[in-house]
Amino acid sequence: MKRISPNKLILILCVLAFLITAAVAYFAFERLPHLEDEVAYLFQARTMALGRLTVPTPAVKQAFRTPFVLDYQGARFGKYPPGWPGILAAGVLAGAPWLVNPLLAALSIYLIYRLGQTLYDERVGLLAAVLGLTSPLFLVLSGSFLSHLASLVWLLLFSLWFIWTVHGRSRWFALGAGLALGMAFLTRSLTAVAYAAPFILYSLVQIIRRGQPHWPRYLLVAAAGAAVAALLPVYQWAVTGDPWLNPYVLWWPYDRIGFGPDIGAMAGGHSIYYARINLKQDLSRAATDVLGWPALSWIPLVLGLALRPRRAKDWALLAPFACLVVAYLFYWIGSPARLWGPRYYFEGFGGLWLLSAVGLLKAWDWASKQRQRWLRPALVAGLVLIVAGGLAVNLPYRMGEARGFYGITRSQLDPIENAGLQHALVIVYAERWLEYGAMLGEASPLLDDDVVYARGNGSEIDAAVIAMYPGRAVFYMENGILSKRPPP
Repeated sequence: MKRISPNKLILILCVLAFLITAAVAYFAFERLPHLEDEVAYLFQARTMALGRLTVPTPAVKQAFRTPFVLDYQGARFGKYPPGWPGILAAGVLAGAPWLVNPLLAALSIYLIYRLGQTLYDERVGLLAAVLGLTSPLFLVLSGSFLSHLASLVWLLLFSLWFIWTVHGRSRWFALGAGLALGMAFLTRSLTAVAYAAPFILYSLVQIIRRGQPHWPRYLLVAAAGAAVAALLPVYQWAVTGDPWLNPYVLWWPYDRIGFGPDIGAMAGGHSIYYARINLKQDLSRAATDVLGWPALSWIPLVLGLALRPRRAKDWALLAPFACLVVAYLFYWIGSPARLWGPRYYFEGFGGLWLLSAVGLLKAWDWASKQRQRWLRPALVAGLVLIVAGGLAVNLPYRMGEARGFYGITRSQLDPIENAGLQHALVIVYAERWLEYGAMLGEASPLLDDDVVYARGNGSEIDAAVIAMYPGRAVFYMENGILSKRPPP
């Protein structure tokens, strides 16, 4: 029987990655944002799709309060940097923003393969791609509207092109590596800096020692990365009027990096004590989430480091993940609040998938040298069993958790759709934004949809909102019940 070529195999894996994660986005997440972050990202993406960075603050802003969306000096904008919303805006323009992350998921699987192929061989690349596709955190994040897949793709591109630069390939790859790192900085800044730290250290050593004939290309990487990263203060100046004002602190003044009584929402502020709690919880969850093996994902990593041949590049695969772990000790948000798992470490998972593939293949090669014929079939059976068992344990729970997370479902839109409303204003009375989250997720930043949603704030403010939309039919909604009369 003719063997399938590696190129066809990776194409199949990429198609599978897209189809599976698109199914997660469609069926589990219902093509809706569920976290405050996602609502703000979509707001920014829709604003950018209009060719703008901000929109005017509405006249009655308290009726249109949106999570993590700021009203500052007459302008309304999200608190996040522009990298991910800019990519998501392409999906908005195409009418399917929910498909952007599944497309990035497929691209990330391909890049994992190319990294494995470049550093080792096609076996490592293909196995690492398979292992990545079975990670429950990968599947969940790929179906969401969060920024991690975009960050992962930029950092994998940076890694691949940086390695090609080390190998002496075209200087265009050095330029591309820097541009990719800069885009990662515009997407998730702390993640990009932490991930790049070991690459920066390597470059500095080569520049100081001039240990390679093409060492000046590392300066090109740095220059290109700095040029793109410099767009962040330009963006902050455009939306706030101050290039050094981080919009994060406009929402929560304590939302900063570091330790101290004025950092973080905990009593006494962020401290080493809270950092240790976050570390313990995140690493505990990572023991499952890296590969989906319940509390056992570390086993192939140990094999990769312990079995012969032992190589420096095996250890180097751990470096970006380790730097992310250290960096996020300085961020106050605790592990349970990070949601879906150790997602602040996620961009380092690529190196762990590669090292896991190296470990499993070292074990396979070791078994081939033994005289026991049963050993290799036993390894295959064990691997299939643990992967299948991990998927059987993790996926139903994760998908069930995703559907209706925070109480946000498409059923929130049923009263509107069943009534067939057109050219209407719906004033929603709710204790929290979550009760009308599905509506926020699909609202225009200009608040000019055919059906506009506002939050009820009492008769006086409601009257001011109604005055903003003359000629529209006015409805009220509370507890999912639509009425033409305001609630008592």
